[in-house]
Amino acid sequence: MARRKRKSIFEQEPQFNGSEKLDVLEWPTAIYSRLSIENSGKDDKGESIEGQIELCRDYIEEHPYLHLVDTYVDNGWTGTNINRPAFQRLLDDIKGGKIKALVIKDFSRFSRDYIEAGNLLENIFPAYGVRFISVADRYDSFETDGSAQSLLIPLKNLINSYYSKDISRKVSTAVHAKQMAAQHIPSMIPYGYIKSTSEKYRFMPDPETRDNVTRIFQQRIDGVPINQIAKRLDADGIPCPGKLRFIRGQTTDKRYADSKWSAQLIKQILRNPTYLGNLVFGRMPTALYLGKPDYHYEPDESKWRVLEGMHEPLVTQEMFDKVKEMEQAGRNRHAAMLAKNEEYRKQNVPLFHDCLFCGDCGAHMRYHRSYYHAERMTGSYECPNKKYGRCERTHTITQDMVKSIVWQSMQDQLTLCCDFEKVLELLNDGRTTSLMESYRNELQSLTVQLNNRRYKREHLYEDFTDGILTPEEYTFMKKRFDDEYQELTEKINELQMRMARLKRSLSDKNYWMIHTKMLVEATEITPELLNALVDKIFVYHDADNTRRIEIQYKYGADFETIKAAYKELIGGTKE
Repeated sequence: MARRKRKSIFEQEPQFNGSEKLDVLEWPTAIYSRLSIENSGKDDKGESIEGQIELCRDYIEEHPYLHLVDTYVDNGWTGTNINRPAFQRLLDDIKGGKIKALVIKDFSRFSRDYIEAGNLLENIFPAYGVRFISVADRYDSFETDGSAQSLLIPLKNLINSYYSKDISRKVSTAVHAKQMAAQHIPSMIPYGYIKSTSEKYRFMPDPETRDNVTRIFQQRIDGVPINQIAKRLDADGIPCPGKLRFIRGQTTDKRYADSKWSAQLIKQILRNPTYLGNLVFGRMPTALYLGKPDYHYEPDESKWRVLEGMHEPLVTQEMFDKVKEMEQAGRNRHAAMLAKNEEYRKQNVPLFHDCLFCGDCGAHMRYHRSYYHAERMTGSYECPNKKYGRCERTHTITQDMVKSIVWQSMQDQLTLCCDFEKVLELLNDGRTTSLMESYRNELQSLTVQLNNRRYKREHLYEDFTDGILTPEEYTFMKKRFDDEYQELTEKINELQMRMARLKRSLSDKNYWMIHTKMLVEATEITPELLNALVDKIFVYHDADNTRRIEIQYKYGADFETIKAAYKELIGGTKE
């Protein structure tokens, strides 16, 4: 009996009533992988970057509804801080709608900060409709809502946080023990020394630079200001420590190729007891678990760990003590000046220290107090790179000017927030309901069309093998179906985003509106207000010598969400 020929997909049109579950779309999926700073580059116990990615890829291949879009890798970054380059790029892509599902090996690769992890899993990801999957933990946010497994997530994140800090403590203890046993030297050898050629854990004087150290101490004893010492060294063509490392091939960072001496470098040399022949640890402590070196000077000498007589000194004890006395005298004069201007100092605090940046080079702008006019505030900010020739513009701006501009901008934000709130309250009934219903109807219609195209696309090859279609017809129709499928998918994604945007803008979880309302009772800018509302402030010095300030507010995505919903509801162009 001859086989009955199957009807062409063009003759048998499938029918969908729109009641089917709207899960026909593929989930644009990302893989995130991380190795901590102590494990960077290692490939053991399946914790390598490659091992993590392979595990996630296998999972994605086993679940056809997951479509891999991109892979994000942070190699050499701790999990206790979310300020990692690839992780931040991932968050930007999530906010931009590029990623709808995230796959990781386990929670420890994601974050060891249980507070940040909880905020992302419980607030951020749900707000953007992101599906979160941890393969090793057998966790899928799409399937475990309210389950016992989901209740274990905060506990796992807390354990990961404790583990990271415990590792940091153990590593620090081991390093300290080696230091006191004279079996460890700093990775950054002080200027004026090189590593000993005969003893593993010793320094020896650098023939090329040792005399420069003595010169610096002697000139300071002779009363030469620190900044003048730096200028003299540059004028004599003596490379600073960073430039010297670049010349010797010890670093390839081109930032150091043309670096110059600075007052800060001179101060570091004058304060360093290494030049007395001692190995000193703990002068510049750092917390290992923070993810990147956070060095700071420890002024309390009782906390230093000192091993005396470990190498040849470059200065005498008398010279070192003399410079130390001069530095203390300078601090005493500064303290007296501060005491004299105490009330002014209390008023003139660096309000924008953490958020003010140079618009051209991106450097943190430094705050400088003026004590010449105590009756008025004259503190100002300047770009630190201008004096080193690393910034083309001379960015200097008073705190009063920044304060005035930012305060006016905040008031504009508040006005905009109140306008949105009033209109949305009026429209949060019939018009909103009608618009949302039209969205649902459109989504249902598009879904039916997508299912039909999907059905045709899946059976197209069978028509070709059965001889219903020629190769040319098959190629033509496949491309047409692929293009239509892609177009419908994009339309559905956009519509779903608009629906979510409208729903979120009318809910009580629009963080831009929540935090902007803090300004209602405010009479001036406070650190609390800045921390709640402002992300970064950039200062530009334009070609016509005018200063321009650009303010980046937090919760910008929420602002754009509510602005778009506002436009959709009233058809306006409110800015």
